[in-house]
Parts: sequence; C-alpha cells; structure tokens
Amino acid sequence: MNYLNAITHQDSTPFNIIGVEKADLGEIEAAIRYFTEAIAIDPDDPRAYFNRATLRVKTGDIQGARLDFLYAKKLNI
Repeated sequence: MNYLNAITHQDSTPFNIIGVEKADLGEIEAAIRYFTEAIAIDPDDPRAYFNRATLRVKTGDIQGARLDFLYAKKLNI
C-alpha cells in the first residue's frame, strides 16, 4: 500500500488507519506519531486519542495514556 497517496491534510482518518496498521506491525513509535498527526489535524476525533492512549500504555507512558483516555472520554468515545 502506498501510504502517502492515502494521506490528505483535511481528514484525520488516513492517519488513524495507518497508525492502526503500524501498530499491528509492531511499529509502536511510528503508530503513535501517526495518531499524534491525526490529533493535530482533527483535535476533536476521539479515535486518535483512544488509539494513542492504548499504545502509550504499552510503552509505559501511563500519565500520557491517562490524559489521552480522559480526553477521548470527554469527546464521547
């Protein structure tokens, strides 16, 4: 899959999709970067916060995960 062709700067969905794919491949840090980019594009998308929080738990960033989970909840995930 050519990831660059899937990316647009008007929609965070492609970044979420690529983040999930990277996580599935075990590329946790790369996945976190994609979720962070999704948040930058659409700060009201709870999926990116939830996905990033899940991976932050895996990396031991419990405080960062907690903040992301709380924000995702606030956005009604």
